[in-house]
Amino acid sequence: MSYDLAVYMPEALDLDALTAVVDESPGLRLEESVDTDLSGPQFLRLLRGKKAAYCSTLEGPFDVEVDDIPDEVTASVLGVGTMYSILVEGSDPVAIPHAVRFAKRLAKAGQGVAMDLQTDELWPKTSIRRAVKPEKDAIVDLVEVRWYHLMDEAPDDFPQRYLDLARQILPEAVPTRFGSFEPLQGNLARDVDSAFTAAFADEYGNSVFTKATLPVSSSFFNGVFGGNTDQDRGYRDGDVQTVSLSVHREILEDPTWRKAFERFVVAVATELRSFYTTVEVDPGWHWNGRSLWTTASKTHRYYQTTSSGRWQGLAPHPTWLSWFSPLYADLVRPHLQGTLVEYPDGLLHIFGDGPLDSHEIIERWPNVAQWLPAELTVVADPSDKDQFADLMPERLTQMLVAPPTKPKFIYEVYRPGE
Repeated sequence: MSYDLAVYMPEALDLDALTAVVDESPGLRLEESVDTDLSGPQFLRLLRGKKAAYCSTLEGPFDVEVDDIPDEVTASVLGVGTMYSILVEGSDPVAIPHAVRFAKRLAKAGQGVAMDLQTDELWPKTSIRRAVKPEKDAIVDLVEVRWYHLMDEAPDDFPQRYLDLARQILPEAVPTRFGSFEPLQGNLARDVDSAFTAAFADEYGNSVFTKATLPVSSSFFNGVFGGNTDQDRGYRDGDVQTVSLSVHREILEDPTWRKAFERFVVAVATELRSFYTTVEVDPGWHWNGRSLWTTASKTHRYYQTTSSGRWQGLAPHPTWLSWFSPLYADLVRPHLQGTLVEYPDGLLHIFGDGPLDSHEIIERWPNVAQWLPAELTVVADPSDKDQFADLMPERLTQMLVAPPTKPKFIYEVYRPGE
């Protein structure tokens, strides 16, 4: 038997820093036979008191993957990449308090969190990954993600999978409030996950809005999930639907936040089976201290679907990040500048090291104003008339979702004498 603690942090400490934490822990010291080779995990014995009695064993650092990090830890620390284990072998009741205090000191030194594996209690108890709120009445830029997908290819349980992925990778994207109209009626903390997933089966379930936690502003689910095809309105003549997310741009200048954000973008694209995802800077929002409002200076934006769900083509201008599934990857790969990251389920394309709007992209890459062949992109028409690319994968040109056989509401005309 042993009493086990874990300490999660962004990066491992070197031996000098680790030794300093021990030296600052009253009554503890490292066993003298310490291996100074830190090329791999260490197994160090901590001794206590004048008699140098065994206290605990420190093991690590161990690299950890996102899937191996408890959701509570991800919600508390940004960019966890390593973990130490502290074991009190034999569960000596005298040694346990020393080990717990050392774990907390180690967590503080590594800007991480200590976890008691017997009780799942965390220290510190409050999150250390909070984003700074903008000043009241500031004009801020957002980064908007739009995951385009086909209705009959999205997993039925995607709303629950979205919650799971957000908790695992970007907890700020977990909805705090949700619903189909303002004020949003759902409260995730009060109503739990089942209420969120049930929202996709009610009368307005093909349009679910959410509020989230800074730096995430909101998300929007426009689509049919859970097999709820009753929400397929009679005016639809296509099956392209979207999930979107808005994040404050400034926070994504931080490489650690940006890494978590990019990981979330790819994870959702893969889970949703998105055939095309855009991540675009949307400048010029007014922050009133509680919410965001459009400003008069905001420019007209183009989206890649019609109001009835038909696919129009790829973005006519370069966007900061783009995800292409195999439907498009081979068509666009030869034309893309910037960074390409290949995944088993698609291709991630990135312009620059941080978020850039289309004008900033063109300033740095003057020849990408037409970033893809014109025949692949939607025709930018300020009149909002539907325009379609000349070249689209056949899968996206088919009308696969037939409208309902009867309208949702039937109006009978009264004729006197009948």
